Amino acid sequence: MTAKIKPIIRCLILGILAGIAIGLGGVAYIACAVKNQTVLGSIFFSVGLLMVCGFSLNLYTGKIGFIFEKKPYPFLDLLIMYLGNVIGALLIGTITFYAFGQNSDLINQAYTIASSRLFALNDFQSYLSSLLTSFLCGILVFLAVYSYKNISINFLKIVIVILCVAAFVISGFQHCIANMTYFASAKIWSWQSLVNIVVTTIGNSLGSLFIYSLFLIINKLKEANYDQ
Repeated sequence: MTAKIKPIIRCLILGILAGIAIGLGGVAYIACAVKNQTVLGSIFFSVGLLMVCGFSLNLYTGKIGFIFEKKPYPFLDLLIMYLGNVIGALLIGTITFYAFGQNSDLINQAYTIASSRLFALNDFQSYLSSLLTSFLCGILVFLAVYSYKNISINFLKIVIVILCVAAFVISGFQHCIANMTYFASAKIWSWQSLVNIVVTTIGNSLGSLFIYSLFLIINKLKEANYDQ
């Protein structure tokens, strides 16, 4: 195995693990939603991002906001980890579908959640809604990861991650990797689900990059004040 291939394989595996982590969080949310415990489910969902942060896994939505911090910009790494996220999320969703059975309460709930993400391809308002809710999700995911990276008090950064994740889940904001798990768990695959993934990926990316830009401006202004 050449030296160039090893980093690619490592990036992919860490991406698959991140997709699995988010997928497991998504299934935990579905299980709680079956019992009408959506608030509790939103908290359990945070297990996924906590594992991603704690084990330094490659989650696309957790990395995209920091892309301009490295030169050369790791576009290829992002594509590889995104592919890994897709594999991991679909794996957990597919296992869930066959583990619980098509007519189980959990799969029925997964179908309800997944079908709520679908929209008519000629409905502009649905596109806009998915884009904006995923944009807001991207902001919260970035804030969660940024807090985990920069806060030194372990308890505080864990609490912030949990609250950020719970906030976007309970608000109905859309996360592209989580949606993949929902679609796979419900076995809903169509052009509508594919378009949803594309739109929510764009929205998550823009939200993360937007909030990173604001932090960058703040830091530049601080540096300018120090230089005066």
